[in-house]
Amino acid sequence: MTATEVAQTLGTNLPTVHRFLLTLETVGAVSRTQQGRFHLGMALADLGDKVESNKLLVDAVRPHLDAIAAEFREVAHCAVRNGSQAINIAQAMPDRSLLIGHSIGEMYPLHCTAVGKILLAALEPAARERLTGSLTLERFTESTIADAGSLRRALIDIEKQGFAVDNEEWEHGLRSIALPLRNGKGKTIAAIGLSAPASRLDDTMLEAVRKDIGARLQTLEHFMFTESRVFPQKARPRGSFPHLKRVDDFIFVSGTSARLPDDTFEGVQIDADGTVKIDIRRQTRAVFENIRDFLTGIGAELQDLVEVQAYLIDMKDYEAFNEVYSEFFGFEGPTRTTVGVRELPHPHQAIMVRAIAYKPHSQFEETD
Repeated sequence: MTATEVAQTLGTNLPTVHRFLLTLETVGAVSRTQQGRFHLGMALADLGDKVESNKLLVDAVRPHLDAIAAEFREVAHCAVRNGSQAINIAQAMPDRSLLIGHSIGEMYPLHCTAVGKILLAALEPAARERLTGSLTLERFTESTIADAGSLRRALIDIEKQGFAVDNEEWEHGLRSIALPLRNGKGKTIAAIGLSAPASRLDDTMLEAVRKDIGARLQTLEHFMFTESRVFPQKARPRGSFPHLKRVDDFIFVSGTSARLPDDTFEGVQIDADGTVKIDIRRQTRAVFENIRDFLTGIGAELQDLVEVQAYLIDMKDYEAFNEVYSEFFGFEGPTRTTVGVRELPHPHQAIMVRAIAYKPHSQFEETD
C-alpha cells in the first residue's frame, strides 16, 4: 500500500502515517518497493517465527500446567525470557477463590521473580554477567535483591540447586518456585513455576511442588525432544522397535529393506520352477524411497542424511547398488559403509540400510 492508502484506511492524517511508516521501515517491520509502496518486512516474519515457536511450547506445557494447578490448587505458569524481562506465555488456574496470578503476556522482572531468576541463572557466565550488569534492580519489597553482587551470588546458587524461589521479593504476600525447561542440548528454553500466597506455600509444600514439577519436566523434555515413529502405511517392523527415532537434532533410521506392507518384497520374481530372482537395483531404489518417506514424515529429507550403512547379501551386487545409490546422492552426500553379510531376516531380502540424519530442532532454542 502507499502511505496515502494507509492513511485513508486508518482514518489518520498523512504526515503522521508517513512518520510511523518510516520508523517501522527503520526497524525492519515494513519494507518499501521501488514504486514507493510499503509491505510487511522481515522483522515481522521473525516475530511470526517466535510466535509459532511459543505456540508449540504452550501446546506442549499446557497439560502439565493444568495437572500442577489441579494437584496443588495454585496457579501454575510458564515464562520465557524476552530481552531483559520474562514474559508469561501460559498458565493454569485452579478451582479456588483466593488466587495470586498474572495474566498471559504479562512481563516479569528477572531479578526478583522465580521464573526470572531461573532464566537468568541459565545463561552462560559471560552473557549472565552482561545482562545482570545492565538490569535496573528495582526494589519492590524489603526482600528484593537490589544489589548486583548479591544477585550474582544468588544466581550461582540457583544454577547449582536447579530451582529458584521468590520469597515475597516481587510482591508482598506472594511466594513462587520455578524450575528450568531444557531443550535436547541442555539449554534452558523456558521456566515452569507455581505461585501462591506465602501463607499457603510453606517450606513443606514448596518441596513437594519442586519434586512434582521436576518429575513433570523430565517427562516433558523427553516428549518434546525424543520421538519414536512407526509409519502405518509402511511395512511394520519385525519386532518391538520403531522405523526411526529422533533425539533432539539427530534422526536414527532403523535397518530398512524393500519390504512392502503386504510382507512381499519389491524386486522379487519367482519363476514357475520356484527359482527366486532378486533385482538389486529395484530393491536399492525401494530402500532409499522408504527412508526418504520416513524422513519426510518427521520434517526432514534425504539431503539431511549424514551417515549410511549398507548390508548386502552378495557383494557381487556392489556395482549395481552403487549405480542406484548415485541417483540419490553425490560426493556431498552422507558418509557410507558397505559390508557383505551372510544372512538378512528374509530370504527375499538382498539389502538392508540403516542411516543417521541431522536436522536441527530449531523451533526450541534458548529464549532471548
